[in-house]
Amino acid sequence: MPPQNDDSPSQWVQSISNNLGAVFRHLFPGVLVIGAADVAHPSWFYGIDTSSWQHILVIAVVALALGNTWFAINRYGVHQLLDYAMYLFRWRGPARTTSWFQFHDDLGKYVAHSLCNSTVPPSVRQHVAFRASSVLLLYIVAEIGLLATFSHEPKTLFERHPQLTPFGSVLIFLVAFWQDAITRRIDYYVVDFEKKNLTPKA
Repeated sequence: MPPQNDDSPSQWVQSISNNLGAVFRHLFPGVLVIGAADVAHPSWFYGIDTSSWQHILVIAVVALALGNTWFAINRYGVHQLLDYAMYLFRWRGPARTTSWFQFHDDLGKYVAHSLCNSTVPPSVRQHVAFRASSVLLLYIVAEIGLLATFSHEPKTLFERHPQLTPFGSVLIFLVAFWQDAITRRIDYYVVDFEKKNLTPKA
């Protein structure tokens, strides 16, 4: 059987699948920010000509910059604070050891052990990374909804649904936190799979 062409549909699908985490990190946040801004403040986009590639390019650059900045704020701000809270309550993962003030050391040791553990299959690492990116995307969706609740123009979607938008945003945030805890637990078991006696019995 001849080798499969790298440009074949199946290779494209596999490539997209392998990079979904990167797409969630670098593309979707910006698309969400620009899309929500257009719905909440349509007057901001009156001067945009969608038939002009220069305008489209500027929007794409702005979306990438805003999306990646927002993602970084969530990854190293919001998510880190929630992770610290779970650490203090000794939820499985990089949990508190003897002191409340050893977070940097405990987290550093846990991450180093996770990254240096050569027994973890790449597919498992990809799964955990994708789940983590999905959780951060949910946080961003919730934040955008809450922000649009308090900042929008008259006669927009957010004004027509003054209760639904904040309720949906809070619900999405709670789902994100729930999935955050699940992802943390999965990562905990993945790091030392054999030591935790999780090997399936024959």
